[in-house]
Amino acid sequence: MTSFRLNYLETPKLSVAEQIALDRELMSEVGKGTRLPLLRFYDFPDEAIVLGLSQEEEKYVDKAAAEKDGVPVLRRFSGGGTVFLHKGCLVYTIVTNLAPPFKRFDVMGAYRTAFAPLVEAFSKRGLQLEFHEPCDLAIAGKKIAGNAQSQRQGALLIHGSFLIAPDLRRIKRYLKEPDVRPDYRAERSHEDFLLPLSEVGFDEQKLKALLIDAWC
Repeated sequence: MTSFRLNYLETPKLSVAEQIALDRELMSEVGKGTRLPLLRFYDFPDEAIVLGLSQEEEKYVDKAAAEKDGVPVLRRFSGGGTVFLHKGCLVYTIVTNLAPPFKRFDVMGAYRTAFAPLVEAFSKRGLQLEFHEPCDLAIAGKKIAGNAQSQRQGALLIHGSFLIAPDLRRIKRYLKEPDVRPDYRAERSHEDFLLPLSEVGFDEQKLKALLIDAWC
């Protein structure tokens, strides 16, 4: 078990763009010491494709398909890969102080420390949670969540999207197969690589309860 604990924070329903902006605001507050470390979930009425900070849109997004369907392409302030946020995904954010057990610039160490309580929580349900660099969570070699991280102004933020009942057809439509892949993915397509958590007994409420119990 890790030596950090978070406070669960209810936040309002906002658009994906507004949720990203709120993450930045909350990170600043935690870094300044005006807000305690926290866990929260996105509640959003819309959908969007979200690029990582340094990703090039043309490499990762089928822009023509997104424009035809009216799906906006946004960019967040954290690293990580491109995701399609839509109904069927659970988006979480944790923000804590950039202090022990976390170390500045130790990105992989921060992920491993942050995810350690989740490994234990999934194990209690008979599921072996795997962390694959640079930023994936998986079960039985299939991805269940993509994650991203930012460190700034004394705060550490990690957020990500768990796949509960994702629309794999639309993920394939909007997101190009990446040129650079984590080793464990090999040559698998989106459909063969992603694991909806609904297939192993989770819905949104069960997953939220697990994450709250693990981190708070």
